[in-house]
Amino acid sequence: MIRKALIFVLLISLSSLFMGSCNTDRFTDEKERKLRMVYTDWSEGIALTYLSRILLEDKLGYEVVLKMTDVKTAYKEMAEDKADVFADAWLPETQKRYYNRYGNEIEKMGIIYPEARIGLVVPDYSNLKSVKDLQKYDNPIIGIDSGAGVMIKTRDAIKKYAEAIDLMNLSEAEMIEHLEDSLRRRNDIVVTGWEPHWIFARYNVRFLNDPESIFGKKEKIYSLSRKGLEEKHPHAVRFFERMQLSEKQLNSLVYMMRLNDDPEIGIREWIKQNEYVVNLWVKDLSPQREKIY
Repeated sequence: MIRKALIFVLLISLSSLFMGSCNTDRFTDEKERKLRMVYTDWSEGIALTYLSRILLEDKLGYEVVLKMTDVKTAYKEMAEDKADVFADAWLPETQKRYYNRYGNEIEKMGIIYPEARIGLVVPDYSNLKSVKDLQKYDNPIIGIDSGAGVMIKTRDAIKKYAEAIDLMNLSEAEMIEHLEDSLRRRNDIVVTGWEPHWIFARYNVRFLNDPESIFGKKEKIYSLSRKGLEEKHPHAVRFFERMQLSEKQLNSLVYMMRLNDDPEIGIREWIKQNEYVVNLWVKDLSPQREKIY
């Protein structure tokens, strides 16, 4: 009898331990959700990066570290495993030189925007119609940082059509200040431009025709990652594979970001207004807890 009682107590104890383990939960997937994102000081790049960071942190449980840099360094740091994600890669033409150099150590995750383009932009009232008309233009072209793809293509256009024209290297904000001042005074001006960009919704401006396609055809904005990111962070890769915006969505995102001194305020408001789309991106990607039996 004593022996049977001891066996019964032992079985009860084992059963309690088993049932107790059923109430113990743990995260089942990525042990450490931490990402390093690099981005450039361009409107759509800031908007896409901040949007990604907010959703990755709020919905997917990541810690995201941001670093602003120039486009060449963004590619270089991903190739050297110093950064994980760059969400503003214009390919196949605009950033071709960087992708060709570092592409073996970088992977494409998804197409964030499928209808991007670059070129030279003028006020709608300008007499300039084509890139060829630069030979009639005497003032400097107002550009952004020298390593940007649109600047490389602009130097090609100047070499072909108007070697006497200067090209100014400024920040995007400084370039837009020049554009806005010229529009107020109805002066002529040529700036480097790209679409999507909020200036096309705000002002009457247009691209110069590019009959010889110096600036290339329409291209795509990709999200890129360092090689092997999917092995460590598959949920982040799934998120970027799904993340795609229409022209209206991306233009409204950038515009709402600019309405506030703190860009995060505008982006969070955009998320509220586009909740259905955002939920499709993050569905089933949050840290899941499972029971241990």
